[in-house]
Amino acid sequence: MLDDLTRAAHIPPEIESICDDLSISICVADPDGNDTPLIYVNPAFETLTLYAAEDVLGKNCRFLQGALTDRTVTDEIAEVVRQRVSETCCLINYRKDGSLFFNLLAIRPIALADDRTVLMACQYAFKPTQTAGSLRRTCSALDDAQRKIRFGLRSGPNPVNMHDTYRLDTVAMRFEAAFVRVKNCLIRMGNAQMIHTYPTYRHRSQYEVLL
Repeated sequence: MLDDLTRAAHIPPEIESICDDLSISICVADPDGNDTPLIYVNPAFETLTLYAAEDVLGKNCRFLQGALTDRTVTDEIAEVVRQRVSETCCLINYRKDGSLFFNLLAIRPIALADDRTVLMACQYAFKPTQTAGSLRRTCSALDDAQRKIRFGLRSGPNPVNMHDTYRLDTVAMRFEAAFVRVKNCLIRMGNAQMIHTYPTYRHRSQYEVLL
C-alpha cells in the first residue's frame, strides 16, 4: 500500500501483513516525516473512513478533522506525536462523504531496528446511546469515561451510562488484542519494540495502565 511518496518510510512487511488481516481500523504514521505523513492504512481503515489508501498515504491524518473536532484534543495528539508516546482519546472525525463519527483513538509508538519510530493507531467508530448535550460535550464525556476504564478508576459519577461503559471496555479489549498481535510479532522479529510511555503532561505513572 505504499506509494512513491512514502516508499522510503515503511513498516516491516510482517507488521503490515498482520494489520491487513485485523478487523479494527489501523493506520501508521511517520513522526519524522514532513508533517507526520501516513505510511500505512489497513482495509478496515478504508472501510471506516471511506478513504482509499492511495488517497491518504503521504498525508497528515488531519483530513479526518472538521468543524466539530475539538482542537484541545488535536493539540494533545500533536504533543503525543512530538513526544513519541502512547495515548488514548475520543474525538469527532469525519468520513470522506462528510458524515461524522465519534472516533475512539489509541496510539502506540513502535521503535524499529533502523532507529526510526513510527506511530501505530487504532480507531473505532463509537455510537453512544446517550448524549451529554452538544456533540463536543458527548465526546468529552466518552473520553473521560474511557480513560477512567483504562486506568481502573471506577469511583465517582460516570459521565455515560453503564451500557456505554461496557462497550468502551469491549473496544479497549479489541485495541489491546490488536496491539498484542503486533507486539508479539515485534518480539519474534527481535529487533523492534512497542513503547508504553505516556505524555509527561498527564502524570499517569501513578495508575495501572490497562491499555
